[in-house]
Amino acid sequence: MTAAAWLSMIAATGCRDSPWTPMGGAEVVLSEIKLGGASDVSKRIDSDENFGRTVMSGIATGDSLWLQVADKLTPTSAAAEATMSIALASALPHSPDKVLALVGDKYPIEEVCGIPFLKGDSALVITYHDEATAAVARVRTVSLSPTRDACRAALDDARDRRLERISPSYLVKNKPVAPPRRVRRKVVKPPQPVTPPDTSSSD
Repeated sequence: MTAAAWLSMIAATGCRDSPWTPMGGAEVVLSEIKLGGASDVSKRIDSDENFGRTVMSGIATGDSLWLQVADKLTPTSAAAEATMSIALASALPHSPDKVLALVGDKYPIEEVCGIPFLKGDSALVITYHDEATAAVARVRTVSLSPTRDACRAALDDARDRRLERISPSYLVKNKPVAPPRRVRRKVVKPPQPVTPPDTSSSD
């Protein structure tokens, strides 16, 4: 699949549910992985556009079986990696625990939690950020605490960077105003009296 085709699929699926996700699709893909190996299925995502769209749309729903599929697959191209980041980012508000358990070396936090959608206006960015951060805040698994905190920081940073590009005035309006600096007044010492020299003669 060409990069252009992948980008079209990313734009089409975005962060919403898609009719391309059939009932029972995750079980079928997991069976294919078990029989043919994860490597062959990962390659098929690049070679079969319909299959790739189905898999990515399924993962984006946050369904636990589809997230098992994401755990077993390894994207074989930069386009597949980008699409997987978008799919996992879409799943994050629905299944924060399961998505955070997947991020790491294969699916970097800064990509999945970096609001990786290609298009968006300020309202979309703010809405997604609010939903994702609220979901991430509900994660209470102790082992996921460092990942949760890193994801929250990445979400905040991505929101600011995205909004600055979309509307540079956003950060100017919403940037906290630093308190005015207090000017320390210099203490002026009073002039010391000068004793005039004694000009009187002793004669």
